[in-house]
Amino acid sequence: MGISVSRVGGNAQIKPMKKVAGRLRLELSQFRELEAFSQFGSDLDAATQRTLARGQRLVNTLNQNERSPLTASEQVAMVYAATNGHVDRIEADRVEEFHNGLSQRMRSENSDLLERIAGGEWEDSTESELEAAVKGFADDFGYDLDEEGQPLEDGSDSDRASEDGDEQSSTASSDGAEASEGSEEQSDESETEQEAAPA
Repeated sequence: MGISVSRVGGNAQIKPMKKVAGRLRLELSQFRELEAFSQFGSDLDAATQRTLARGQRLVNTLNQNERSPLTASEQVAMVYAATNGHVDRIEADRVEEFHNGLSQRMRSENSDLLERIAGGEWEDSTESELEAAVKGFADDFGYDLDEEGQPLEDGSDSDRASEDGDEQSSTASSDGAEASEGSEEQSDESETEQEAAPA
């Protein structure tokens, strides 16, 4: 008897992919069931809406560009990000953009981690390091939705970092201007004293 394709594929996967793919299969299965159910009614509770929203992002995560193949370790990072909620607050149509940016960041700043994952390493420390890398990128990428899945107001979260930088720059400029004005006032006082002094 032949061996099923699914078993062969599973045996060919590296250990980290097996770890993250197990959760992926479960959540996709739940998504498909709820997706079919949701077509018969519009009143969905919050938990169902969250499951459907994540499922859509998982599907988008699996859509890989034919001309831009990814390494196994990059795929692990992307699946990990999706199944651990890091794209839940990203609009579904921006998931591909998020993953492209994550892959670039990982290649440039976490190449050693990718190599270890590609070699089959998946210890608690490996997962913690990947979690920190993914979370750091997600924070820099910015969020579109709040924790309840509602659109953020303009200037919230994704713009907060740039606003903080602008405020710091503005404060520094203000302090510099005040210092300059104080110096000019002292200079004027000194000149006045010199003119008033007897020759």
